[in-house]
Amino acid sequence: MIMADDVSGSEIRELRKRLGLTQEEFAHAVAVTFSTVNRWENGHAKPSKLARRAIESLATVRKGQTSSSQTIEELAANSFHRND
Repeated sequence: MIMADDVSGSEIRELRKRLGLTQEEFAHAVAVTFSTVNRWENGHAKPSKLARRAIESLATVRKGQTSSSQTIEELAANSFHRND
């Protein structure tokens, strides 16, 4: 499943932080520039379909999952529980 076209910058930021990555590291991992990640997180641009797939793949690999059925929203909201 591909994440919704209306994924918010805050959802991308939350996922990136939960993965423990800087914007630069996240950008490198999904094959975009740092400024692209910055624009996504600040609501000035939306990820393309290809970028959304790369983000979901990154999240799935980092989480150690074998299924790619979760959307970016589900991964950001549910999969990375912190022990605060």
